[in-house]
Amino acid sequence: MTAAIPLRVLRGAVTDFDTDEGLVAGLRRGDARAELAAWNRFSARVDATLRRLLGPGHDPQAREDLLQEVFIRFFARVATLRVPAAVGGFLTGITIHVVHGELARRRRRSWLRLTSTGSTPEVATPPPCTEAREAVLRYYQKLEVLSPKDRSIFVARTIEGLTLAEVASVHGLSVSTAQRRLLRATKKVSLLVRRDPVLSGFADAGRAEGRGA
Repeated sequence: MTAAIPLRVLRGAVTDFDTDEGLVAGLRRGDARAELAAWNRFSARVDATLRRLLGPGHDPQAREDLLQEVFIRFFARVATLRVPAAVGGFLTGITIHVVHGELARRRRRSWLRLTSTGSTPEVATPPPCTEAREAVLRYYQKLEVLSPKDRSIFVARTIEGLTLAEVASVHGLSVSTAQRRLLRATKKVSLLVRRDPVLSGFADAGRAEGRGA
């Protein structure tokens, strides 16, 4: 009769990667199970971050490619992670750097699409959308005035909800520099929002609701 396998051994394949320490150790060994565990644990979170940083209207297939790129970089660089408990922030930092590159490429492509007169070519009229969706689209259009890094700082703080210290860390900046760039970006976006007839109405409604709370 074959000896019974201890329950802790049977559970090992699952529980080894439940902790940050176990997951990072497995990734450093190049364990394919650890890579799968990391994907299962973080891919939805990374995809949500990509959607918020890139804004609406971004090609879903292109976003899927960026998601793959984030994890390729993550697996290649995880050996440099000194504190396993910081794995989430480490991955967020990689995500932000990937988005920086994509926003820069998108900006260059927009310049290449200019006609000889300097105006943008005619594009198809987008399908009708709800008032709220239109506001979101217009809001993200305002963010185009920001540099890729300032935009991701702004989105990370105001939409992702990261603390200022976290924003500084994932962008490789001091807290004071991150705060200065965030303030500059906020002033630019706020001015554009106030000048937009649709967005200014949403902002006024939000302030009125806040006063009534």
